[in-house]
Amino acid sequence: MEQNTRKGQWQLWVGLFIGVACLAAVFIFYARPGEIIDSLRHVHLGYLAIGALGIVAFLFLRAVRWRFMLDSGPPFSQVFHIQNIGYMLTQLLPFRLGDVARAILIGNVPPITIAQGISTMVVERLLDMLLIVVLLPFTLSGITTLPDWMRSFAVFSGFAAIGGIVVLVIAANQRERATRLADGVLARLLPFLDRAAWVRRFDELLIGLKSLTTLRDGLILTILSILIWVPILVAYFFTMRAVGLNPTWVMAGFVVCAAAFSVAVPSTPGQAGPFHFAVITALQLYGQPAAPSAAFAFLYHVLNIVMMLLFGVIGILGTGVTFRHVLNSAQSFVSRQRAETP
Repeated sequence: MEQNTRKGQWQLWVGLFIGVACLAAVFIFYARPGEIIDSLRHVHLGYLAIGALGIVAFLFLRAVRWRFMLDSGPPFSQVFHIQNIGYMLTQLLPFRLGDVARAILIGNVPPITIAQGISTMVVERLLDMLLIVVLLPFTLSGITTLPDWMRSFAVFSGFAAIGGIVVLVIAANQRERATRLADGVLARLLPFLDRAAWVRRFDELLIGLKSLTTLRDGLILTILSILIWVPILVAYFFTMRAVGLNPTWVMAGFVVCAAAFSVAVPSTPGQAGPFHFAVITALQLYGQPAAPSAAFAFLYHVLNIVMMLLFGVIGILGTGVTFRHVLNSAQSFVSRQRAETP
């Protein structure tokens, strides 16, 4: 238990260091704080309002998809509120405790279980990343300075992601056989792992992929997963316009991809640091001016946090839970999981 606590503290300090380092790199290599503030003085509020509406539509569509993955069991209002509570906590707390809170809260809504909530969230993230990887090659067309090997690698990654989706669909349709295969592979290649625990996690992933086991449900889930990113694309595009940038839709798509990949980097709550550095770097590759690019990164980040906090508070009021209850439940669950993990 003490070892797990030290590990958690180490992860927190690493995340803080990476976040601060990324912010320092932004101010050293891209734009000074004064230049960013000057760019923010002329924000177009109309475009910013469209960006905010895009984030609201994004939250709405994500709740629609999550409820579909939960077999449309819980009422939409509960799914929407619980999702937003989780996103709010993710913006405020380390270790993505918001995801744990989402699983616990939705697991208390019959007939959903905590394991089902966790598995669907894992699948959510997996589908999102696969779609981003598929989208990435199409967003590179406007970058003339990109090396050929990098462009080829992006195209290869896109096809690999499509192949990964096909494999997951097959595995979800042959769950028992896929689980036995995973057990055999782990026994041969990674015998030092806790095989039973990893096989259980893999099985839970396949349970979350149940929506892909029929053609109709698979098509609906795919369409929803694509539609989710449309309002975010709109939010990025118009928030760029709000700070005086002249984006194209392809450019906005590339910045969305860069921001999505930055989530994988350990950081402070809300991805402060890696998000800004990734977004500004992406805009620089498209030849955009540094100060307005940095202004966009900070403005969109603040706008996103404000919207998540607003709808998170509405979610707490709508579900009747308290912030402290949600936080304590999430921390207790994480502590139990760490204690059970060898």
